[in-house]
Amino acid sequence: MKAIRRSIRVAALCVAPLALASPAHSADLTLPRDGWSSWKVPAVDEAPAWCCLSWNKGLVSPQSCRLDSDEGGYGSTSKATTDTVRVYARTTGGKVDRLRVFAATCPAQAAAPIREIENVAVDDSARWLIDLAKRSRTAAKSRDDIEEEVLAALAMHRGKFAGDALASFARSDAREETRKHAIFWLATLRGTEGAELTSAMMFSDEDPDVREHAAFSLSQTESPRAAADLIRLGNTDKDDDVRSQAWFWLAQTGASEAEGAIVAALRNDKDEDVREDAVFALSQLPDERATRALIAAAENRSLSREQRRQAVFWLSQSQEDAAQAYLDKVLLGGAAH
Repeated sequence: MKAIRRSIRVAALCVAPLALASPAHSADLTLPRDGWSSWKVPAVDEAPAWCCLSWNKGLVSPQSCRLDSDEGGYGSTSKATTDTVRVYARTTGGKVDRLRVFAATCPAQAAAPIREIENVAVDDSARWLIDLAKRSRTAAKSRDDIEEEVLAALAMHRGKFAGDALASFARSDAREETRKHAIFWLATLRGTEGAELTSAMMFSDEDPDVREHAAFSLSQTESPRAAADLIRLGNTDKDDDVRSQAWFWLAQTGASEAEGAIVAALRNDKDEDVREDAVFALSQLPDERATRALIAAAENRSLSREQRRQAVFWLSQSQEDAAQAYLDKVLLGGAAH
């Protein structure tokens, strides 16, 4: 199960120093040589209310963000949204070395006073972020260190200008990781249009790793076409790993048509590894549906003996009562022999 065992690299919100000349193009965004600067802009529709999080005995709760700290993470613990975000940028020796974006209501603190930049237009802020991402190509360090924050911040900006720029990174940037980051944020933050662009990248990008990542990203959306597009990908992509991932993420969506499409792949895919991964994909359906689908596969004598044994194996990993009852039946009588 080479494709499924591969770890999915979901967007990691981590930042490290990056050499980049400042100030930016907009006079309103001339940053000081040293220290934190901050400005707020309108957020994209349904933007999550990002803030810093703390973990205590398995519980996650919001907390004030310590901008200079490398510890902790940020995100949203609920479905709360914001209509305004605040961008924080730190310069050291005239170079931007840290970037953050939070809901405007999220409290933040730094070791030194934070300089407030007033009346920044959302498109000017987006231009500054685009410039930051593009100039980092010439930085001494890999731009992976900061570009994830840049693209996430860009995705949170309201307006066509920011959305089009993010789509351009997704479609045409030369670097695989940049396209993957942009695709993820398009899918998760830019609504229906972002999901549609993600679907387009899922079929058109030349790199199979990017197509896999687009499949994952699309599965995280509420797009009504997500299931149909994942089924199409699983049936048509030329890369075996991409087809396997399509079935895995289709199952994760819980779409009503998932079982039928995955079982068809069990029978029809030309690659043995994909067929094996499809059995595992059945185990990723919602609990009761996974159990029913795996039992049906175990008892389906049109499938290979190995496929049926794989179905029994994944049933053995389930805590569902029906799965355990079926295993007792197998041990006593061997229904899947």
